[in-house]
Amino acid sequence: MIHIHPFPARMAPEIALKGLEGLPKDYVVLDPMSGSGMVLGTAAKVGLQAIGYDLDPLACLISRVNGRSVAAEKANNALKDLLSLARELDSEKVTLGWIDNDPATKKFIDFWFGSKQQKQLRALSYFLVERPFTKNSVVLDVLKVAVSRLIVTKEPKASFARDTAHSRPHRTITENNFDVFEALPNSLRHVISALRPDQIKQNVKSFRGDARRMGRISDHSVDCIITSPPYLNAIDYMRGHKLSLVWLGHDVGSLRNIRSRAVGAELVLDSKHDQEFSKFLALLHDDIDDKKKRILKRYYVDLCDLTKDAFRVLKTDRDATYVMGNSNVKGREIRNSDLLILAAEKAGFVVSDIKTREIPENRRYMPMKGSNQTALSNRMKQEYVIRFHKPAA
Repeated sequence: MIHIHPFPARMAPEIALKGLEGLPKDYVVLDPMSGSGMVLGTAAKVGLQAIGYDLDPLACLISRVNGRSVAAEKANNALKDLLSLARELDSEKVTLGWIDNDPATKKFIDFWFGSKQQKQLRALSYFLVERPFTKNSVVLDVLKVAVSRLIVTKEPKASFARDTAHSRPHRTITENNFDVFEALPNSLRHVISALRPDQIKQNVKSFRGDARRMGRISDHSVDCIITSPPYLNAIDYMRGHKLSLVWLGHDVGSLRNIRSRAVGAELVLDSKHDQEFSKFLALLHDDIDDKKKRILKRYYVDLCDLTKDAFRVLKTDRDATYVMGNSNVKGREIRNSDLLILAAEKAGFVVSDIKTREIPENRRYMPMKGSNQTALSNRMKQEYVIRFHKPAA
């Protein structure tokens, strides 16, 4: 299966499909941490209404495109117009405020991008973000994804970075002749081919927001939840996505703020442990220091908040399926799955099924073989698929 855009540790399509098959056509599906949009895209093709949430602006964009129908001819014609405008523009004479008025963002771009690619990306960004060349928001989003996937890559293309697709970017070259304009038509063809817009039966909705506070969604309005929360200390999505997002209207300061608010961020929370978390701590080895315990506490509080809001929006007698992998702290396995179960039960859910599955190495955008991320690769070999039920009051 090909995908419209690289994304680290995306949900396996068979999990999304199994969770959606056989659901009544009037069901509303929610993925509160939509990531690559696997659930949304699958729901759109099955013909179900679907809603996605994510804090990461690039995840929101990819999710939205993954579940929206677009006419290939219209997208291709729009790209021709975009390239014609971009080639004629002197990009150094226009202003991109989030870049030109922010020294930190300008410094970031100068480090990761060559002068040729900067000029081309500035021109594209001007007509996609600063002064959109079309009022068709669906076409604009598709073209943004086509540009982004030339930046978020395994090997250097539009940037100096290798391994950006695995959220482990490191600069491996200092000169770059890559032509973004020349590569865009093929990139768009890939997006359209992976999207298969002719198979989309129901357009999805995707919001940029926090799974812990889904204010746009009413109480008891969702029939099914399928999602995969970030795993503690596993993957820093923003580290790779930032290289793309600085060309999509975001300065590095705002992206740093988003990253610090994400579920799974390794931030310390000073608070007393509640009874459920104390039970979890009792299972840990003594060499987990107090700081790490407070980081775990922050993660547990995040899981409590997101399962509480999931419980709020889900209808009674409905199911929520979570895909969760475990983490490693000081060489010790941390069972995120157990933390999730504690949090979900506290919210009012009842565990109805737990399955484990091996993660095929060639099916997810994990760090490449030969990298220094062997610990991450080892702890990401298995994940849990946990189904919770919301019982009648």
